[in-house]
Amino acid sequence: MKACPICGAGGGRLRHQVRGYSIVACPGCSGWYLREAAAGGEAYASGYLHRGADGAGTRGYFDYEAEHELHLRNFARNLEILGQHGGAGALCDVGCASGHFLEAARSSGRFASVAGVDVSAEAIAAVRARLGCAAWAGQVEEMAAPGRFDVVTMWETIEHIERPVEALAALRGWLRPGGLLAVGTGDNASIAARLLGRRWWYLVPPDHCVYFNRRALATALARAGYRVVGWRRIWMHWVSAANVAMKLLRSFEVEPALAVGLARRVGAAALPVVHGSTIVALARPA
Repeated sequence: MKACPICGAGGGRLRHQVRGYSIVACPGCSGWYLREAAAGGEAYASGYLHRGADGAGTRGYFDYEAEHELHLRNFARNLEILGQHGGAGALCDVGCASGHFLEAARSSGRFASVAGVDVSAEAIAAVRARLGCAAWAGQVEEMAAPGRFDVVTMWETIEHIERPVEALAALRGWLRPGGLLAVGTGDNASIAARLLGRRWWYLVPPDHCVYFNRRALATALARAGYRVVGWRRIWMHWVSAANVAMKLLRSFEVEPALAVGLARRVGAAALPVVHGSTIVALARPA
């Protein structure tokens, strides 16, 4: 039986069965994890950021680039959270996709430099072309530190990483003394997660392979050598109607081609979705 990747405990029990994948609940830290192997780096290759454009199924985003302005709205709140903890200087965003948060961070004037890391080489190419900043493709738990930073962010990235404690421990070496780490992810103890059960939109195996709550995320951070200095809950995200439709249809296991086709018909109207199921931990090296 696979041990919990958050705390190392055994004895996990099946919590949800989603599209043939088994999501197991840990009795030790209360996190959940995927019994099967997670999606490999090839899963984030061409097309992951724009499934609606190429009709390649409901994994990934409907059209990440089409939601550029909505992402900037959402990331303004993330920058506010960093500001409350003195986040400034050199910043690296892990799981940067095509660089929308990096764009927002640069425009804020608070950061002397911005850089990004993503497992997708396609996304990193887009970051370099759009922003001209340093950016690297790879998995952080396997990379040598590309530099030292005052702030490292992981916005809804850690749930994609099969070895989250190892990744967090590696990032400790990327931070300058006293540096700030911000980790945002879904909360499996949230009201939305409890009410929706196996239909919670965050249950996207094998892409999302580890699921946290405050207790589980605090455990992972402590094991990786951090002390938590603050928590925030994000209650609302701006998303397109098409993306909402695709996520809902995916949750109810509608055939992918039909789900994408229906999402296209809905269109790109901006919707404020109130859900309260995203938590953010702010931490510094212990």
